[in-house]
Amino acid sequence: MKTHFTLLAVYLILYFPAVASEGDTANVRESKLYAGIGLTTITYHIYYKNPTVQYGSTGYFTPVFLNVGYKASSTVRLQSGIAYGGSKSEMYWSLNHRDDDTLQIRENTRTRVLAVPVTIQVDLFRRHTRIPFYGTVSAITAFGRTNGSVTEILHGVPTTEHQQDTGINIFLMAGLGVNYKISKRFSGYTELFLFKRNLIGDNSFDYDWDAYSPWGRRLFKSFAFGVNYQL
Repeated sequence: MKTHFTLLAVYLILYFPAVASEGDTANVRESKLYAGIGLTTITYHIYYKNPTVQYGSTGYFTPVFLNVGYKASSTVRLQSGIAYGGSKSEMYWSLNHRDDDTLQIRENTRTRVLAVPVTIQVDLFRRHTRIPFYGTVSAITAFGRTNGSVTEILHGVPTTEHQQDTGINIFLMAGLGVNYKISKRFSGYTELFLFKRNLIGDNSFDYDWDAYSPWGRRLFKSFAFGVNYQL
């Protein structure tokens, strides 16, 4: 029952943007080159070998994408670009959770990630529907850096230790998308990623990919949206 409901929700989410384009999605102006900006609800987690930053919620990022695409054929598009995202966390604790505790700890982390996505998109059912569905596969190479600091305050005297981790992870993503017309040169897209995998780092399907969350959260944390401009 849940599977049928999920499939229905996916269909409606992909269907309504096409309806909003007033049935003219198939007439988006043809062009070999395009550029665009994209957002995602997916939270990636970059892992480091032999990490030194031990505290806080490290390594997470939700990127913003700038893409350039090339239409290789009537059904195939090749796309690349650059993406940026990051996160930070701050924690404060002591044994008795009191401001006058003898020993107090402050922990701070800041993660910044620069990523390069390479994507191939293939149109599906092109001859049988005016709704432009496509399959999409992306390899995202992420270059991450996490800076952390731990401050111990003993009898009011602070001592700070600084830490830093750097590393590269590659994420493989695959899913379905739909294009819809906004104007003569602008088009929008919605994508739902059904496969998400870190090829180099770890894969905690609970914490990284929300595999054990309620189906509604798993669905929400699998989308990408954006706008393309045909050059």
